[in-house]
Amino acid sequence: MPAPHANQRGVVLVADDDPVMRLLMLEMLEGVGLDAIEAEDGAQAVALARERSPDLILMDVEMPKMDGFDACRAIRDSANGATVPIVMVTGGDDLEAVTNAYEAGATDFVSKPINWPILGHRVLYVLRASDAIVRLRIADAQNRAVLAAIPDTFFRMSRDGTYLDYEPGRTGGGRRSEYDGLSRSRDPAGQARLALAAADCVGRHVTDVLPREIAERMLEQVEVALQVQQVRSVEYELLRFGEAQHFEARLVATGPSEVLGLVRDISERKRAEEQIRRLAYCDSLTGIPNRQAFLEMLERELQRSKVGNRKFAVLFMDLDAFKRINDTLGHNVGDQLLQLVSERLRETIRPSDMVSRGETVDGQGTNLARLGGDEFTILIPDLDRVEHALNVAHRVKDAMRRPFLIEGNEIFVTASIGISLFPEDGDDCTSLLKYADTAMYHAKNCGKNNAKLYSSSLTMQIMSHVKLEVGLRKALQNDELYLLYQPQLDVRSHEIVGVEALVRWRHGERGVISPTEFIPLAEETGLIVPIGEWVLRTACQQARAWQKLARRPVRMAVNLSAKQFKDENLSQIVLSTLHDTGLDPRLLELELTEGTLMDDAKATLATLEQLRAIGVHLSIDDFGTGYSSMNYLKRFDVRTLKIDRSFISGLPQDSENAAITRAIIAMAHGLKMVVVAEGVETGEQLVLLQEYGCDLVQGFYLGRPAPAEAVTATLQNLWVPLLPER
Repeated sequence: MPAPHANQRGVVLVADDDPVMRLLMLEMLEGVGLDAIEAEDGAQAVALARERSPDLILMDVEMPKMDGFDACRAIRDSANGATVPIVMVTGGDDLEAVTNAYEAGATDFVSKPINWPILGHRVLYVLRASDAIVRLRIADAQNRAVLAAIPDTFFRMSRDGTYLDYEPGRTGGGRRSEYDGLSRSRDPAGQARLALAAADCVGRHVTDVLPREIAERMLEQVEVALQVQQVRSVEYELLRFGEAQHFEARLVATGPSEVLGLVRDISERKRAEEQIRRLAYCDSLTGIPNRQAFLEMLERELQRSKVGNRKFAVLFMDLDAFKRINDTLGHNVGDQLLQLVSERLRETIRPSDMVSRGETVDGQGTNLARLGGDEFTILIPDLDRVEHALNVAHRVKDAMRRPFLIEGNEIFVTASIGISLFPEDGDDCTSLLKYADTAMYHAKNCGKNNAKLYSSSLTMQIMSHVKLEVGLRKALQNDELYLLYQPQLDVRSHEIVGVEALVRWRHGERGVISPTEFIPLAEETGLIVPIGEWVLRTACQQARAWQKLARRPVRMAVNLSAKQFKDENLSQIVLSTLHDTGLDPRLLELELTEGTLMDDAKATLATLEQLRAIGVHLSIDDFGTGYSSMNYLKRFDVRTLKIDRSFISGLPQDSENAAITRAIIAMAHGLKMVVVAEGVETGEQLVLLQEYGCDLVQGFYLGRPAPAEAVTATLQNLWVPLLPER
């Protein structure tokens, strides 16, 4: 029973048949700040104890109806009397009464004659002792409840490794030791033994309970815990019930030569850590190592090769035109293809190509990784000859060329591979990976489906490429772009009926840069869109100026890139340009290549319809070099077809080109299309095209691309080229 609160007076039950004794006890209790209730005999004392639950009982041995011994036993048997302190009052030399009092359950006794001042202090002492005992019992009960609720195993161990106490952890099925179900193990001496049952641990040495290697680590940490007086831990693995389980023992010193140990099953945590590690180091789509795993593997191989004076190679592989597969067949097919590619790569790479198999992510000993998208890397350690790296690259390249079967369809892809070498190309991971990537792009530029070694000249090319890109981004701001115009001649009337606008770039340092160099770069970087818009607006302004000057219509032809044609704002840009410049839409001709038109037929038809609604003239440029689909020519309903200069350059000597040119003109006329021949450089070519019925021509023979001022002078003089004598 807990003691009364600090601001609450305690209650003492006084049981004595002598009224004088009761009065004296009540005065003594009042003097020490305690309240009292009285009982005249043992039976009344038992009743009051059950009813009032006093904090202490002072009870005489000799009482009517029920003596003090029986009353003490009855109180102890009641629900609320088991812990209340009972002080028995006995005769001065009655040792038998004292013995009987303790046997009946008394807490203490006082002998007559009573020393009243001393009795008051004694009562207070018994109350304090009773309160301390109650609190200890509560704390002990709480501790036991906590211990019963948690799964940890507890043990005490001496400095030399002997178990002093052992309490197994609790599971759903009750208490169970981490040693339950422990499989048979062998110590270094080769003697098979079984782990002891939990009950047999006490008094045993740790080497008799745990495998020797674990026991030695445990003893080492026990000694450290005792020396530094800090918590130490030991993690270990045991095979239980045929399955590996992980445990952590935390050790804390509880004395100069004793530790308390808490053992917890951390198998779930280990599994979660392993899952997190796999998520961090494995590619979720293909199951092979990811970029982070490869970088760490590459760093280990780099250090190993530096110490051992070895060489190795990094292969960087990228699938050619993978974006086309995603765009046409969908990302689901693209993902399946990447999975099949990774499987084929694992099958293709031989064990001799692999890096140390003991340090892998997936346990399969692979040096293959997916960096992201359709990019894969392969590490080839202990390289003796460069040819070996090239052989692996060609083996991989050939494997990629075999068809992949996805959803009943055969899909064909090729791969471009770049190779960097340690130590020739670099001595750090970043450089080696970057240079392999550089070599891979060089392989793509060399026609794809290729494998190339890195060389320092490639870096120079890339730096030049980057510098050129920076310059191109500033070209519009610095007014470095300008237009030249090439006339188009009507073969029948010999009049200039139109011009084609051609963009040029005068670089601040390099001078005039060829369009074949900067136009592909503009396409690649997306700069072709703002450049194309500038060309369109500038050309329309010039066409309007010529129209006012010459007082006759001159059609302006402007090339549209694929990116411009796919721009959802194209129609609005054309409308805005025509409105701002005041040019008649019929005098603007937009030229598109076959590849641009065929990329997405459905979207192409919608865009062409929007442009036709504006009223501009549409033509197909470089016809004969792309798809040359008659069906799409009819569906797209364009007005003009331009024969590529490659068919004109061999005329009139090349009979095959002559036949193709004649056929194209006849086919175009059959579709009611105007035919323009590009690249006319001789009078003979002009005569032949006139015989074939070609409508318009342009080329160096008729006029090289010239600035606006030169074309203006020609228009003012109504320049008409003379046909050569036949």
